[in-house]
Amino acid sequence: MARKTDPNKIEKVKKAAMEMMIQQGYKGASIAQIAKKAGVSTGYLYRYYCTKEELVEDLVKTYTKETRENFIKIFDNKRSSNEIIHDFVLEIFRWAKEDVFIIKFVITLIFETKFESKDKEKDMCECMKKIIDVGLIRKEMNPKITVDEAIIVLFTIPFMYIAKNINKENYKALLNEASAKRITEICINALK
Repeated sequence: MARKTDPNKIEKVKKAAMEMMIQQGYKGASIAQIAKKAGVSTGYLYRYYCTKEELVEDLVKTYTKETRENFIKIFDNKRSSNEIIHDFVLEIFRWAKEDVFIIKFVITLIFETKFESKDKEKDMCECMKKIIDVGLIRKEMNPKITVDEAIIVLFTIPFMYIAKNINKENYKALLNEASAKRITEICINALK
C-alpha cells in the first residue's frame, strides 16, 4: 500500500533545504543534513527526490515561478533593450523586497559554481537572446556581445548589488528607483 504524501513534511523539507543551502552553499548542504533539519528520515526525502539536484530544481520551479513569468513578459515586450533591462532590474528589486528568504536562496544558487540547472540555463539563454536581438536591431549593444556575456552582466550586477546590501537595516529602502536606474546604467554600459 502506497503511503500518502504529507504536504506539511514536504514544505518542511523545502524550507530546510533552502536554509541549509543559504548557510552552507549548494555543495555543503547534504540530503542527510536537510532531512535532519526538516525532521524527516533520509529515506522519506529520497521517496520524493532521487537527488539533491532534483530537490533544488523543484525549489527553483516552485519559488521562482511568478518571477520567471514576469521576466518572460518583460522580455517579450518589444521595446528598447535599455527599457527591458531597467524593467528586469526593477523586477529583481521587487522580488528581493517581497521575499528576502527566497532571494537569499536564489543568490546562493546564482553564485554557486557547483549548481548546474539545464532549465535555468535554457531560460536565461532565451531571455538574454531576446535582449541582445532587440539591442542589436536598435544599435544599443555591442554586436560582439554573446549570450554568456549578457548573462554574466545582467545576473551578476543586480544580484551582487542585492547580496552586498541584503543584511543592512535599510535594505529594502536601498532597492529604490534611483538604485535601479544606476544598476541599469552599469549593465547597459557593460553591454555596449
